Amino acid sequence: MAASEATGRAFPYRRSPMRADSRFPAMLVLLTGLTLAACQADTEAPAAQSTADADQYLAIDWYDGTVEEAFAEAERSARPMFLYWGAIWCPPCNLMKSTLFQQPEFIAKTRDFVAVYLDGDTQRAQVWGEKHDAVGYPTLIVFDSAGRQMTRLPSTLTPESFLAALNDASSGLAPVTELAQVALSGERALTAAEYRRLAYHSWYEDRRTLAPEQYLALFDRLAGQTPEDDPELSRRVQALRLSEALGASEPKVDSDHYAGLMNVLGAEEHDLDILMMFSDKLSAAFATLATEPAQQEELRGALAGAIESVLANPTGSKSAPIFSLGLLLELERIDNAEAPPSPELLARVVAAAEQADSDAGTQQERQSLIFYSYSLLRDAGELERARALLEKELDISEEPYYFMSPLASLSFEAGDVDGGLRWMGRYYREARGPATRFQHGANYVRALTEWTPEDTGAIIAASEEVLAEMRGQPDALANRNLRSFGWLVDALQAWRNEHHAGLSLAALDSGIAAICAEHAGDDSVGACTAMQQRLADSTPGM
Repeated sequence: MAASEATGRAFPYRRSPMRADSRFPAMLVLLTGLTLAACQADTEAPAAQSTADADQYLAIDWYDGTVEEAFAEAERSARPMFLYWGAIWCPPCNLMKSTLFQQPEFIAKTRDFVAVYLDGDTQRAQVWGEKHDAVGYPTLIVFDSAGRQMTRLPSTLTPESFLAALNDASSGLAPVTELAQVALSGERALTAAEYRRLAYHSWYEDRRTLAPEQYLALFDRLAGQTPEDDPELSRRVQALRLSEALGASEPKVDSDHYAGLMNVLGAEEHDLDILMMFSDKLSAAFATLATEPAQQEELRGALAGAIESVLANPTGSKSAPIFSLGLLLELERIDNAEAPPSPELLARVVAAAEQADSDAGTQQERQSLIFYSYSLLRDAGELERARALLEKELDISEEPYYFMSPLASLSFEAGDVDGGLRWMGRYYREARGPATRFQHGANYVRALTEWTPEDTGAIIAASEEVLAEMRGQPDALANRNLRSFGWLVDALQAWRNEHHAGLSLAALDSGIAAICAEHAGDDSVGACTAMQQRLADSTPGM
C-alpha cells in the first residue's frame, strides 16, 4: 500500500544526505507564524528526519496505510481514530513532537486508537484536510469507530492536560457539535465529562461548528455552569469566554467579565495555555474592562504576577519562558505599542533566546524554539540578534527554507530589497513538498509584486513557474493549495490594478486553464475558473 497516499506512516519523506510594519513584511511574519496557522518535500528528492528522531516517533504505533484504510481499520477493530495533521517544517508541530509525543503515558494511550500521522505534503493529504476541515498545522482530531468527528484537541495543552482530554475523547460521549447544541439550548445539564469535552475542544481553530454569534453564547452558558469541584476547568472556561468577548470587533463586556478575568489571574498556579488566550488582547482588556486607574493598576499587577508565576515554574517546557516574556513585552507596551522594552525586560529576552538556542538539542526542538526565539527578539527590536540566530540555523536545520521568509523580511526592512528577494527565492525554490512549495511560491510572487512592481518579466516568470508546479498535482485545488492559489491571484490582480493597468496576463491564462481542466470533475473547479476570470476581467479588451 502506498504511504504516499496521505497515510499514517510517520515519515513520508526521507532527507537526502547532503537540508514590520510595511505591508508585505508584516504578512510574511504573520504567514510564517500561522502556517504554524501560521502552514513540501521535493517529490523528486525524498526528505528525511534524522535516525534519532525517527526512533522517537516509532514508539507511537502510527497506522501503516492510507487514510481510507485507517477508517476501515477503526471500524473493524471498534476503536476510535486519532488523526495528527501537520508538516515537517511547522514550529508548533515540532514543539508537540519534542514534548507530548515523547511522553510514555501519551504513547501508551495512543494504542487505544488507530493513530494516523498525516503530513500535509503527502499525496492527497490536502483533499483529506479539506474533507475534515483541517487547515492550520497542527490539527488533532478524534473520530469514533464509525468515522464521526468527535472533537479536536488543542496542541497548546500541557502533556498532562492533553492526556486527560484524550481520555475523555475516547469515552463514548456525543460529538462536540451535538454537545454544543445541548449546552446552548439548556435542555438539560451537561455531565462532568461532557463539560470537559467542550472546555478542552480546540475552539480557536474550529470556527465552523457554530454560527459566529453562537461561540460567545456557548462560552457564556458554560461559564454559568462551571463545576465547583474543578477550579482549573472553571478558569479555562472563563478564559475562553473572555478571549472570545475581547476578540470581537466591538467588545461587549461588563464588570462581570472583569471579575472573571481577575478570578483567572488569581490562581495559585497558572497554565500558560490559558494565559496565551489573552495574547494580542491585552490592549482590549485595558481599554474595555479596566477603565479606571485603580483597575488598570490592579490588572497590570495581576497579569504580571501570573506571567512571572509561569516563568518561575515553566513545568519543564523549554518554550514557556519565550511565550511568557512575549506576554510581558505586550503588557509593558499597553500604553505605547511602539515603546522599546525596558532594559530589564530586554536583558531577560536576550537571555531566554540564548538559553533556548543552548538547550534545544533535537531537530524538533530547534525547529520550534529557534523560530519562537527569533519572533521574541524581533518583537523586542533586537533585529540583528534575530538575524544572526536564523542564519546560524540554516546550517543546522533539516528544513532551513522555513527560516528564509523571516530573513527576507528582515532584509527588506533594513532597505536591502535585493537581499530580501534572494531570500524569498530560496524560500520557494529550496522548499520541499508540493503544498509547501506552492504556498512558498505564492508568497514569493507576492514579494516580487510588492517589492519590485516594475519588474514585470520576473513576476510573470515566477508566476508561470509556480503554476507549472501545480499541474499534475491531484490535490492542487484542495484546502491549503486552493488558498495559496487565491493568494497568487490576489497578488497579481492587485499588482496589475495598481501598477500596470491594461497589462495582458495571457501568458498565465493557459497555465491556469490547464489546471482547471485537470480538475474539471472536482467541486473546487468553479473556484479555479473564477480566479482565471478575475485576471481576465481586470484586463481591458480581453
